[in-house]
Amino acid sequence: MALWHLTSQVNTGLLLWRTGPAAFRVMQYDEPAEVLTNADYFLFDKKYETVLRKLPGQVDLRPVTVTDGVRHLVWDHYLELTVHRSVDADAILAHTGAGLDMYRFGNDCVFVSEALKEELRKVGPDALHFSSGLSEFAA
Repeated sequence: MALWHLTSQVNTGLLLWRTGPAAFRVMQYDEPAEVLTNADYFLFDKKYETVLRKLPGQVDLRPVTVTDGVRHLVWDHYLELTVHRSVDADAILAHTGAGLDMYRFGNDCVFVSEALKEELRKVGPDALHFSSGLSEFAA
């Protein structure tokens, strides 16, 4: 079974700027989403922490704060993930593992195994979007 590309169900144009080791500032406002990915960060809502802690050695977790100075908003419900394992296109399509696996593809994409997809869905059944393999990537 191919790996699954993980994104938030909500498409957001929210862009963040890192201002410290555990701090971000809103650079372009939009609604927050359960998962925010960019070349500089992978942020997950803290409600997924229990599942993400089942990935020792694969990810490091750190709570972060996001500040929007214009709207006077502070979000402290995110965890930043450092995803240690990377994967290439061939490995995404050829994955056969049955365990809980997470990989980084490039600088801003997260791929997960079928088992991890199911664990994440238990926490947020309608919050995350999963596409099989590279099905939503341009040819």
